[in-house]
Amino acid sequence: MNNLKPMLESFVASLHAYDYILFAISGALFLLILLLAILLRSKVALSLVFVLLAFIIIVAGPIVGYKHIHTTVYKTELTDLLIKKLEFSKAIVIKGKLKNLGTQSFKHCTISAEAYAGATNILEEYLNPFKPFQNMSIVKDVNMTVNDSIDFKMMLEPFTYSNEYNISLKADCI
Repeated sequence: MNNLKPMLESFVASLHAYDYILFAISGALFLLILLLAILLRSKVALSLVFVLLAFIIIVAGPIVGYKHIHTTVYKTELTDLLIKKLEFSKAIVIKGKLKNLGTQSFKHCTISAEAYAGATNILEEYLNPFKPFQNMSIVKDVNMTVNDSIDFKMMLEPFTYSNEYNISLKADCI
């Protein structure tokens, strides 16, 4: 529960005008369709369909819309990645380039790396990325125009895991 508040605060801080417009439209559609269902309460089957549609819109609309906005307007690409475990230090160095493929300029980017255990079967391959044993994020304040790129370097330390592991990287820019 203690981890939920910082995660929620960082999510709200990363929202943009497009996200607020999306949430407002979803809420307005929910209320309009619910009102229509109330007005058509004499036709029970049609009213139930409208109520169900309203709840689908209020739940799925923001989720699908948020993902669509952030994969088109704020699209990024991580390239030229070099991930190397240091031999004389308990650390992993990650270098690469971050490119802006979206339609908006970025003011700051958060690049995150997560290390998680390697998989021995198909179920672990699916579940292990949800429970990383180590993570690290860096925030870069930059003025990145469309199709511009920047170099980044980060370290996961202290990295003491000795078994097989995987590292996932993601970038969230606004």
